[in-house]
Amino acid sequence: MKIFTTTSLLLSSLLLLKTNHASGQAAIGTTTPHASAMLDITATGKGLLVPRMPMASRPAAPATGLLIYQTDNTPGFYVYNGTAWTPVTASAPAATRDSITILTPAVAAYSSGSPALGPYFFSLVPYQSSQASVNFANTSGASSNGTTQATAYIVPAACTINRLKLATRVVPGGSLIGSANTITITLYKNGVSTGLSVSATSALAVGSTGSGESSVGSVSVVPGDILSYSFTQTNQEPATLFTVMLKGY
Repeated sequence: MKIFTTTSLLLSSLLLLKTNHASGQAAIGTTTPHASAMLDITATGKGLLVPRMPMASRPAAPATGLLIYQTDNTPGFYVYNGTAWTPVTASAPAATRDSITILTPAVAAYSSGSPALGPYFFSLVPYQSSQASVNFANTSGASSNGTTQATAYIVPAACTINRLKLATRVVPGGSLIGSANTITITLYKNGVSTGLSVSATSALAVGSTGSGESSVGSVSVVPGDILSYSFTQTNQEPATLFTVMLKGY
């Protein structure tokens, strides 16, 4: 009985999977795999279902080229390129696909005697008034409902944001005390953190610079979405100018 069962399983496997021993090719649904394929799957009305998982369950040590379908945090196909998980997106023709870059200059908030200022919220465009670049009174709630002009940037067209960059420079005007200052910027959409963030650290000396770039992630937005940044720093010193850059398509 055991021999019969084993033989049946082997015959079933051969019926499902046709192997070309001369070339090492395998095929499912066809007896003639394409010459360029190691595995040729032929089917009508059915497709290939790859592993599906939330972002938190992605393999910790993936092989380069590993493909998964992510079910949350911008769902879609992701492939590991050897250093990071990258989304598999359809590219529009070069003639019709626009590149998006938004630059925002700002000044680090300063309050004598107050450590680790923040979080504060500000918009993705330079202020057109005399308001401080980082407004102490702004909140994510005010940014989400648009009641505070300083923190409301309305998206005019659908796009995908895939990079957040930060550059800093220490300027005269503050007190050079304490330790190096690390500024962290996080992108918010409709008052909710997108998880896209970047940090840069500057030493205390005037003229010191820092820079950083978000490593992974993308954010899809549609017309009417409201974007803002949160700002935090580890030291109220020194006075620091910084520029935030959003890039996408």
